[in-house]
Amino acid sequence: MIISNFDIQRLLKAGGRYGGALDGDLGPNSMRGVDGLLESRSGEVSGQYKRWSARRRATAAFQLILKHAGFPDVGAIDGLVGPNTVQAYSEWDHLQREGERPAAWRPDDTPLTPEEDGRPVAGMANDWGSQSGMDKRFGPAGGPQCTAGKVNLPFDMRIAWDLRTTVRRFSCHEEVAQSAERVYARVASAYSPREISALGLDLFGGCYNFRKKRGGTTLSTHAYGLAIDTDPLRNQLRWTRSRANLAQPRAEEWWRCWQAEGWLGLGPARDFDWMHVQAPGL
Repeated sequence: MIISNFDIQRLLKAGGRYGGALDGDLGPNSMRGVDGLLESRSGEVSGQYKRWSARRRATAAFQLILKHAGFPDVGAIDGLVGPNTVQAYSEWDHLQREGERPAAWRPDDTPLTPEEDGRPVAGMANDWGSQSGMDKRFGPAGGPQCTAGKVNLPFDMRIAWDLRTTVRRFSCHEEVAQSAERVYARVASAYSPREISALGLDLFGGCYNFRKKRGGTTLSTHAYGLAIDTDPLRNQLRWTRSRANLAQPRAEEWWRCWQAEGWLGLGPARDFDWMHVQAPGL
């Protein structure tokens, strides 16, 4: 989940903020474009950007250009590279190369069946969760109830894209907060602090986020505060069990902790998005 200096320069050039060579050097010419853009759109930037490092300011400019190029799901303009930033750039890059946005590839509004592709989906009592079903059960996406729940954690979690920042509490839908708390208590009992760190179970990838599904067309369960991501760098969206960190045998108890509370892990169920658990059926 790395955005290179070359990628930043490429966006600066596309956005009319840089006219030099794409050499990966964020020198004075590149930074003039960066700082000019941030100054002109300072109201959209999350934080005191003038205090940020050159690299972080450049990343914020990168995010701004993506946002105004028609990729608002880039997320907060904070200069920190998370999954939203990476996905937005991937889609922008596809558009430049192919002349069109990438086609949706993931199932939308499809119930989880007991068996898929001949493989049983063991222990998954929850369903995939349709948008209409979540509206009916949990209220509209983006409503105050989507962040009214508070999950108190039994161990520190680091923000996956800003490892210097830790949290002991996060917001989610009020209907699932107590369930999520019980899961984390199970995890703390099942794994030692060293094991939690080694598996990346303490790397918080986000909960509430009003956006569409990555690779889909309907709203994400994140837009309802019904989903939690963990260690997104080592469990990227389209990685399968052959590559995802949370597909390894040591993580089996992690998934059992969620399954015991009725949460659905997309990795075990669908073999993609191993970072993600969701609770539309609680």
